[in-house]
Amino acid sequence: MILLLLLTLTGLQVTETSEETVFVHEWGVVSIDEVIPMAQGAQRGYLEESGMLQPYSSMAVDAPVIWFHGPEFTGTLTVEVQNGFFSLLIPLPVSESIDDGTVPVFPEGDNYIAVWEDLSFTDEAAVHSDRLNDRRVESVEEGFEWAMPFWRQVPSLMVRYGPSSYVDRFIYYECSASNLFKEEEPSGNRQLGSLVFHAEDGEFAADLVVAPRNGIRVEFAVSDEGILEVLQDWGDNEFLAEEIEALWKTWEPSLRTRCILYEETIVLFPLTDEQVESISTIELQTDQGYHVEYSRLFLAMGSI
Repeated sequence: MILLLLLTLTGLQVTETSEETVFVHEWGVVSIDEVIPMAQGAQRGYLEESGMLQPYSSMAVDAPVIWFHGPEFTGTLTVEVQNGFFSLLIPLPVSESIDDGTVPVFPEGDNYIAVWEDLSFTDEAAVHSDRLNDRRVESVEEGFEWAMPFWRQVPSLMVRYGPSSYVDRFIYYECSASNLFKEEEPSGNRQLGSLVFHAEDGEFAADLVVAPRNGIRVEFAVSDEGILEVLQDWGDNEFLAEEIEALWKTWEPSLRTRCILYEETIVLFPLTDEQVESISTIELQTDQGYHVEYSRLFLAMGSI
């Protein structure tokens, strides 16, 4: 402290590194049944009282959901899609001025990059579920608003993005994942464990399949609580309980519908860190110089 005071009095510039940490949490689901696999956050449709998700169309909504935790800060978020493209960005990155020379979404080789500048993250107690300031969602991308209240229940920092008057608890993007299994088959992931969903006597059921070195172990009739524990374990226990619950509440209706109405058997399993990075990379730069830690959980989902 004395040294800092002396340096200040002598007019020398002092650069202090903050010990504060910002935590970035992201999850998404990749539909590997699609012609072009997509990293998904929810599917378009409307939620019935029965818990079934009735789709508006066969097209999937492709989007991971990102939350931010820690001290209040300002900064820039960059998302880069590897060998692919964005199909939706919420909020839509925009330039402050068309004459400033910046491009918020641009190609670089085979990749696409999206940049949100001048983001503000504040600690506010609550967000009303009927509050949706991104008009692009309301007017253009209708179909997955049913899932957004689940995402707003996560006690994360509030995201403010002035250029599009956006205020919410998350940032959301859609992207392709066409090179996901280029090097290896999807079955290799299942050594990490998988959840298998199906209909049994007309009821929605889930089994846990684990393949350790000494053989395959199956746990039948896994409860909702058990599913949440598996998802939390796949996320290395780095996610808030509310984030894992939001994941399950978002995807359980779709799984239920496919299994009961369409008599499909669906497998869900985690992607490796290398596979997640092959889909997209994210980088958060804070104006305050805070340390940033990332937790990313991507799941693959497909019919068997």
